[in-house]
Amino acid sequence: MQILFLTLVFGVLCAAHGPPLGRDHSRFPRPELSISDWRTIYLAASNPEKISENGPFHTFMRNIELDDENGIITLTFFVKSDGECVKKTVHGIKREDGVYIIRYAGTNEFRIIQASENVLIASNINVDEEGTKTIVTVVFAKGDDIDDALFETFKSVTIGKEIPEENILKIISLDDCPDL
Repeated sequence: MQILFLTLVFGVLCAAHGPPLGRDHSRFPRPELSISDWRTIYLAASNPEKISENGPFHTFMRNIELDDENGIITLTFFVKSDGECVKKTVHGIKREDGVYIIRYAGTNEFRIIQASENVLIASNINVDEEGTKTIVTVVFAKGDDIDDALFETFKSVTIGKEIPEENILKIISLDDCPDL
């Protein structure tokens, strides 16, 4: 009877703790649900030039489509070129380890770190055409901000990727690109 009780207590504690950081893909919205209205809230990069104005990762997300069955992710976003919003759509193929390989401004290893219906925290390792490696972390949300607890999670992920906190950019305030 004690074993049964301890098992129950352990189960309740695990459920109260919430999903594990890093592998909660089950709560990511399915493509048949809403895939639009995503916004880039925060960006950080080991090479700040990549997320600065006119940088390839100074991006304003709009749509994220995840096709788990076929292992494909589609990202639709805007970048600015000479002040003009330019729409981009990129596709990635999922490897067995859950990382998506995407060709954009070089080769990218895009990893979903934490996902819910309204917030997505991800990291990306980019190797550009010159062979320069840049690590990027990002928060996408269905809204124009995230709460303090999610920001602390993002900051922790960013620092864990050896990106200095001062390289975090709140990019949502710069987003004047159109909706799709």
